[in-house]
Amino acid sequence: MIVSIPGCIKMINDIKELIRRGYITKDDSVKNLSRKYLQKARNNLITMSLLSGINNNKKARDMLKIPSDYDSDEWVVICGYYAMYASALALIAKVGYKSKNHTATIKLLEEFFIKKKLMFKEDVDLLKNAIIQKAEIEKLSEARHKREIAQYSVTKQTTKEIAESIKQDAYSFINKAEAIIW
Repeated sequence: MIVSIPGCIKMINDIKELIRRGYITKDDSVKNLSRKYLQKARNNLITMSLLSGINNNKKARDMLKIPSDYDSDEWVVICGYYAMYASALALIAKVGYKSKNHTATIKLLEEFFIKKKLMFKEDVDLLKNAIIQKAEIEKLSEARHKREIAQYSVTKQTTKEIAESIKQDAYSFINKAEAIIW
């Protein structure tokens, strides 16, 4: 079992070290799972949209007996982040990696889609039609932070603005991941 001390993995910049510590695994058999991860991402987007829509639909709220003080925005943020994360797993699967850690996944994205240090010809071909820019990966990292606030904090309120931002970022990130994988 991997015990992650908060912040420690952020200092690990070498893919080989992430593999050695068990955060990521090189496994070419996962390449065929990338579309399944994308489907999972799309399902998370549907859940996110349903939860977002319920907030402003009085008829649906009444029918489902949802209390008037219930607000689904924190779960909109959580679903949006996990939609983005599933599409990130799709991208790293496409280049033959599995990840057990959110920070390690982001580091793999940076290596393969930003620095391109470990790219093979077939990996470069994946990027011909679409390239994930550093800003897109930063959106994933920011979404993770917002998800953590929404999921674990009882004192901070997740606002409608944050939920709307995550929704836009999630659709954008997943669309770019699909352009690379398809």
